[in-house]
Amino acid sequence: MQQWSEVGERVRQARLAAGLTQAELASKIDLERSALARAEGGSRRLDALELFRLSDALDLPLAHFVTRPPAAVVSRRTPLVDESDRAAQERYLVDTDLETHLRETEWLVDQELLVPPQLPAPAPAETAHDARSLARDIRRVLGLAPAQPLDSPTAACEKFGLYLLVVDRDADGASLLSDRFGVAVVGGRPAPGRRRFTAAHELGHHLLGDAYHSDVGVAASRDDREQIVHAFAAELLLPESAILAGWERSGTARTRLIWIAGTYRVSWSVAVGTARRLDLISSEESQSVRANTPRRGDFIATLGAEPTPDLPVGEVGPAWRQAVLAGWTAGLLTATRTAELLRSMISTDELPERNIEPAP
Repeated sequence: MQQWSEVGERVRQARLAAGLTQAELASKIDLERSALARAEGGSRRLDALELFRLSDALDLPLAHFVTRPPAAVVSRRTPLVDESDRAAQERYLVDTDLETHLRETEWLVDQELLVPPQLPAPAPAETAHDARSLARDIRRVLGLAPAQPLDSPTAACEKFGLYLLVVDRDADGASLLSDRFGVAVVGGRPAPGRRRFTAAHELGHHLLGDAYHSDVGVAASRDDREQIVHAFAAELLLPESAILAGWERSGTARTRLIWIAGTYRVSWSVAVGTARRLDLISSEESQSVRANTPRRGDFIATLGAEPTPDLPVGEVGPAWRQAVLAGWTAGLLTATRTAELLRSMISTDELPERNIEPAP
């Protein structure tokens, strides 16, 4: 930031996203409300201690307040106003997560700790059929058999230069494409099947060359582009050949769909929707089965166990984790910062030995 007015506006927007009044935030950071008002207006500077207190009170990194957001985020972000609803606040917070993840990934890349693969040329996909064909190509590149479940979405995304982070938000996700790689965040509070679908969805936007996309607050009726990306994500996670093979199992349509949803760890709506699209069930059956969501016992009775959930809050891909630990062993990161970047996946006393030569 070059102007204190920019810093002040970032503080104001972050406060509104947190749903706090000026008086409430001022109390949290031990500042007079009038002083905070002047800071938000750009007529008062904030010292380092005050910025740290703001960072702690609003649960945002300090860099958020003193760094401009990427141009792609600015181009689609609508400034928050005092009466902003929760959906607008959540979009802002997801954007801040995306900005933070981009800054951290850029640092790893600049330090040559993380080497992104060469970005593939955007794939042409004008129809849902094209998108499903692209998904089958991607599965082949990943070495998956036609009916094999996708194991790790984060590892799959990394193979194509998209670095995923699961954040503690009640939202779907957002992604951003730079000139060297892409980053995406996925909300960790929705159900596991929905998280997997969001990850596949963001990979679709990445491969199709979208500069920026946010799925937060997307209505049920999607535009044509969303339908194309939706088709890609569904085929990547649940290929047609898999559901056709699953349909050969004995049992009712619902029992077959429980097996399919559990085996491929997709949401119930994706499993039912794919079966309907392939005319394996009628429109009436689809409505009836969709409303009869499986319980834990249904999965255990059909599969012998519950589907193993993945994409927990704090999850990043294996290459990203290795890059952070390489920064630690090379002496580029402190123990605290390393644990912070790994979202407390390991504690500071669990870090590997460093490769730093002792001083003479």
